[in-house]
Amino acid sequence: MPASHGLSPELLAANARLAALREQHQAQKQTDLLSVAEKAAPPNDPVVSGVVADLPAHLGWGSAALTAVLRRQRRETSSVDAPAADSQSCMDRLHRTAILPPTADTPSNSPDIPFPQASNGQAAGWVKLYPDIGLGMLRQELTAPGRLWLMLRYLDGAGQGSLRIGTVQTLLTQKTSAYRLCGKRQLRNLLQDGEGVYWTRDRTHLWLRSAARVAAALDVERLTGLPVALPVAALLEGIGAFRAHLYAAFHSGRLKETPDGRRVMPIARETLSQLSGVGRSSQRAYEEQAGVVVQANFAVGELSTKENLEKRAWANGQALFELKDYRGQQGKKGKTYLAWQLPNSYTGQHRPRPRGRQKRINRELKDLVMQGMPGNGEGMCETQKPEKLYFPNGKLAAKAYGRDPERDLYWKRHRTGNCRFCVWQQLGG
Repeated sequence: MPASHGLSPELLAANARLAALREQHQAQKQTDLLSVAEKAAPPNDPVVSGVVADLPAHLGWGSAALTAVLRRQRRETSSVDAPAADSQSCMDRLHRTAILPPTADTPSNSPDIPFPQASNGQAAGWVKLYPDIGLGMLRQELTAPGRLWLMLRYLDGAGQGSLRIGTVQTLLTQKTSAYRLCGKRQLRNLLQDGEGVYWTRDRTHLWLRSAARVAAALDVERLTGLPVALPVAALLEGIGAFRAHLYAAFHSGRLKETPDGRRVMPIARETLSQLSGVGRSSQRAYEEQAGVVVQANFAVGELSTKENLEKRAWANGQALFELKDYRGQQGKKGKTYLAWQLPNSYTGQHRPRPRGRQKRINRELKDLVMQGMPGNGEGMCETQKPEKLYFPNGKLAAKAYGRDPERDLYWKRHRTGNCRFCVWQQLGG
């Protein structure tokens, strides 16, 4: 660049040094790749020697992954007359097998095979799940095609949103595949069941629908809580285990990190049944199968008198019982208080993930929901306020009580010594 452009000689010299360093780095990288290729493939490999000469320069020859794929194709193809007879057919086979899972001789962090990648460059072992979408799958009884949708999102690591049906069939139906989900006939049934909800398709390709459109199709009005990392093993274990993980993911997404520590508020089984469509017995089975930790909660109220007992009996029913305070934790020793059971708290085992695009998805979801509503406000209903509110300490409960003294508020006091129960205190109501 001429000096008349206002650049100082020091800057021009620095640019020249930078260009030299870049050339040196590229040369060193090429040398390293060639050394890896020499270790990965024998020097007299007929397939490699026949294809190398016709490979375009942009592929970057020297890849161990490319070498392994070509060698595997050579072993599987028994009718090859000459090593370099048809280099274009080798490249076509390479393209068709580009998204196969990595094997022992194909490193998962190789840039030549597009495969689901985590932020650290290693093959991701999980797929991002929004718990409300999981509850929608359970509620609408569309868990089987929903499992396929999540698996396809996992395989679409590049985020292109489309996959070849032939590749999907090969990868998910072959008995030797690490990601076998079902047979060919069942795959055809699943593709038909999920049409218009999870994807659209033609004769050759699948186009995956976005999280917002899937949520709208499952009658999910808003994504709440945190998304979670659903292990791929949960997709491969079977449809029963997958349903259990969908249920448990809702509890994992409700976990909140606060200055007072981790916060998991109680929730009634009746509410869980309304949200997920799963009955009480199935909830307990899913909790045991997915490793959900269940914490029982109890509230301690006023002294046990005939008047208080009748009043509480109307409000709490069979959950009410009498508690004798032998240690004097509520007042004088030996006094009897009224106590009642509250809904349980649940803690899932799934790792929470950042919200990411959740706000944008909710905005898009709101537009989709509004488009499907009838005119003149028909079909719209007011959001019901929860009957009970739970707070991690008395300070937050007192603030909420000042805003609405008629609400039924509870704040956590302590856990019992054996950590089997949590004791809550009522405020207001």
